[in-house]
Amino acid sequence: MVITLQEISVKILKTLIISTFLFFVYSCASGGSSQTAIPVLDQTTLAPVDERIPFTKFKNSLVTPWGDASKEYFVSSHYPSSNWPSNEKYIVEDYGFLSVTSMGRHPGDSNNPDEISQAGPYTNNAQWFEADLNLDEYTDLIYVGNNCCNRDYVLEDLMLAFINNGDGHFRLAPEIFTDGQFPCVNGGKSWISNAESTLHPCGNQADYTNGKIVADFNGDGISDYYDTSILYLSNSEGKLENRSQYNLPDLFFEEAHGQIFVHDATYGDLDNDGDLDIFVPISDYTKLGFKFGGEIDPCSECTEQIPYTALINDGKGNFSANYKIPLYDYWVEFEQKNGFPRSQLWPTTAAIGDFDNDGFGDIALGWFNPEISHLYGFNENSSGVIYLNNGKNDWTQRDFIELPSNYFGANGNANDMEVFDFNDDGFMDIVLASTIHEPYYESRVIQFFKNDQGHSFIDITNSLSPDHAKYADGNPYSTWWVGQGKLHIIDYDHDGDLDIVDTTTRTSVFINNQTSFDLYDDFVDTDEDVLLWPVEIDGKYHYDFIGSHVQICATNYCTTNFYQLLDPPAADITTDFLSKTNGYFVSLAQASYLNDHLRELSYKKEILSYSDSMTSTFGSSINMGKFSVLAGNYRGLHSGNFIGGFFNESFMSFGFTHSKVTTMSQSQTKWFGMSRADLSLDINEVFLKKDLITTDSLLITVGYLSNLTTAGNFFEEGGAINLFFHESKIEYQASFASFRYGFDFSGYSVNMAGGMRKSFGHQEQIFKSDRDMVFNSDNAFSNEYFSIDLVKGNFYLLAIKNGNTKMRIATGVQFNF
Repeated sequence: MVITLQEISVKILKTLIISTFLFFVYSCASGGSSQTAIPVLDQTTLAPVDERIPFTKFKNSLVTPWGDASKEYFVSSHYPSSNWPSNEKYIVEDYGFLSVTSMGRHPGDSNNPDEISQAGPYTNNAQWFEADLNLDEYTDLIYVGNNCCNRDYVLEDLMLAFINNGDGHFRLAPEIFTDGQFPCVNGGKSWISNAESTLHPCGNQADYTNGKIVADFNGDGISDYYDTSILYLSNSEGKLENRSQYNLPDLFFEEAHGQIFVHDATYGDLDNDGDLDIFVPISDYTKLGFKFGGEIDPCSECTEQIPYTALINDGKGNFSANYKIPLYDYWVEFEQKNGFPRSQLWPTTAAIGDFDNDGFGDIALGWFNPEISHLYGFNENSSGVIYLNNGKNDWTQRDFIELPSNYFGANGNANDMEVFDFNDDGFMDIVLASTIHEPYYESRVIQFFKNDQGHSFIDITNSLSPDHAKYADGNPYSTWWVGQGKLHIIDYDHDGDLDIVDTTTRTSVFINNQTSFDLYDDFVDTDEDVLLWPVEIDGKYHYDFIGSHVQICATNYCTTNFYQLLDPPAADITTDFLSKTNGYFVSLAQASYLNDHLRELSYKKEILSYSDSMTSTFGSSINMGKFSVLAGNYRGLHSGNFIGGFFNESFMSFGFTHSKVTTMSQSQTKWFGMSRADLSLDINEVFLKKDLITTDSLLITVGYLSNLTTAGNFFEEGGAINLFFHESKIEYQASFASFRYGFDFSGYSVNMAGGMRKSFGHQEQIFKSDRDMVFNSDNAFSNEYFSIDLVKGNFYLLAIKNGNTKMRIATGVQFNF
């Protein structure tokens, strides 16, 4: 049976003939039978939660030619998302989950006339890689640091491992390495001196490389790490172990070879055996007076070129060297911009792919200097070449396939290259990122080379990428160069196809829309340098990123903070925004439950009191035969007054209550923060109930009620977006049941009470803002409560549990009137 609020109100109002008395009771009601402590609501604003995972600060101390230096690793102070820019798509989170400070100065560097640096402090940056370090379903991280700007001595940089805790936050994990220490994988020496030891613990690579690789080389599912002469493999315990001098060929450690310079490296299956091999286009020479391999050269002023090298994997991470790749080891007469009369063609990027679909890996090279490609038998300004595998890991026996011209022609510089089938025709295609020599590294373009049935490659950039030339004339947003970068082939938007992320100082995404690759570069950052590394942190929506912020540089130190750039798409932000009123709905619901106690307090007690962990109720009742009236006040979370009227028949009881209260409400959202509002509420409830059992010690009651709770106009404060709300309401019908049981025991009076209400049918819940926005909720309304008290004389002990609050224990003295 459903009785509407209006129907019950009419019936009850007709029976109430003492309305003139209510004003007096309503105004004067005070006190109660128990003077319990009045709860106080903590109304302080909740600070943003810091969910970063702290670790103990640690330092790596160094000695440079110019004095002491150090690198310090720590978690920064907490700067919440609201401190940083955001847009409809991206927001900064976990800022400073890793901070790195370098202490020490260098005198500047002019070894490369295009990359002159001034004297000052070392600055820090890093490359970030997705990894699986513990075989769970969450993305872990590998950090590889680098620092700038002096080649005469480069500070040591470490490789760090971070474990995803499953909630998108990262824990620094030294236990990932066999000795529990983070290894040095960069620097600690001069990059331009060939007098350095080839067995240096930080590796034998010369200069910064674009060829760092994180992949599973031994087939156990755990990510490994490779860079030139460095190899870390997971062992039987799942820990990363330095296997460089055991599993890599001797060429990387031969003293006669000196430091090895590699601009890029790549990996893939070259020999069709199911594991990952590596191709290293080495661009370096032996020391003076030595041949490749370490043999002394009779010509003491001669050097020999170190060949391009394929590292063939045996499946367990043991690599053997293969040099059967064409090598252009001669120089040609060509006047260079720096005045040198000769030049040599050499690759700055490479890729592996089965371009002719014969099952074996072919090798693609991209030229640093296409201006002289025609002097080596290629077309003018050729961007690169593909050498085909003959099925026996020999790339010298078949004709090559030339790649189209570099976008920038003679001024071009192939910077990075990746392989995937971007047109879904079954043949592997190539994307090539290039920059320019003049002005040095200021521009960037990605070209799309379509594989024509394994016979040739066609440049279809103009038709496939409408925004490809956006950075062809430099960075329109800042003075940062955009030429140096790293391509990532990933499913950025999780739609099942592959997209392209180009990590530069203006990171861009080319989104695969089947017929085109459309540019997205509207990222937010903490500074002008939008250098972002793609890492899928939460597994949802579009890809996330790790970014960096050089927060402060002083005379002799620099600090860089790293952070997450998370993607809450518009739909998620909209959903979050529409939840802004959830906390206010809860407050209205909790206020409507106050009447549970008023209804139960009407059972012929003259002095009324009730207290839970939020609100205390005090009142008095006047009974006149079948009629009774009730009035009093609330203190605590809810503050205000109430009145009520009841008509009692033997078969059924009717009644109503009206309350006017104020309360402070809070509503928390993920993206818009904590909002708060002071609510003024009118609570009207009518009910009918039936006593099923009525004895001196036990009362069991069931019934139905209709509730209308209305909030007056209010304005919220404290959130990122604050709204003004017009009069709002909740209206619902519910069934209820309650009991009371009392008995005496050893001089104590024991009283237990409890009950519940549960809504049914349609519940109307609406908030309307002044911006014509409507917020609603379809939450059901239910409340359960239980109390027990022990009374001896005037002393009592009380325990109260409400469905929305914790258990509360109270003791005190009560006086009966």
